[in-house]
Amino acid sequence: MSTTSPDIEDWNDLGRTIRERRRALSLTLVEVAAQVGLSQPFLSQIENGRARPSLMSLHRIAEALGTTPQAFFGGAIDLDAGPVVVRSDTVRELNVGDVPAESICHVLLAGEAPFHLVEFDGLPNEFLEYFTHDGFEATYVISGRVEIDIAGVVTELGPGDSISYASRLPHRHRSLGRRRASMLLVETKIESIKDSSAGNHAAARVAVDSGAGEQRPA
Repeated sequence: MSTTSPDIEDWNDLGRTIRERRRALSLTLVEVAAQVGLSQPFLSQIENGRARPSLMSLHRIAEALGTTPQAFFGGAIDLDAGPVVVRSDTVRELNVGDVPAESICHVLLAGEAPFHLVEFDGLPNEFLEYFTHDGFEATYVISGRVEIDIAGVVTELGPGDSISYASRLPHRHRSLGRRRASMLLVETKIESIKDSSAGNHAAARVAVDSGAGEQRPA
């Protein structure tokens, strides 16, 4: 009987999926590590399930492999299988940045679903890197106060507020005030029926005009 915990199995599965996709693209560990700014030993540990990447690191890896972080978790969706329940103690959890527990990302619905559902428990107090990817995105604030920077335009949101945007626009979030902020993020794969241009899901370093405007709620 196996003594491997479901949590360990999740990270082994994640690493295996990354390794298989890298090899399918005929990329070496050294090549991918250099592209994403990680050491080759650390990337090897991720692929072997011995290290847990942050969400930011996973975005960079996904960019290099031409996919999304959510696609690394879970597989195909069987639309004829009926309802699928995900219990709270089985939800995949990632630290967003390098500070443990400052901001935690719960991947609620991933794999090949037509949309992805992600919960953020806590947000960094300072903006991190921009994200940009195909599709359309909506952010709903559950608690606390949040600033969202979309291509240099900053909007403040409070509990019950939401904002939606084309996710190819560089975007990032941060917390305001002392109260721990939480929010729900919904990502779809389709931005517009008329939009046929392509892009990659990535954590992007984007230069933004410092003179860009700022939006505040009335």
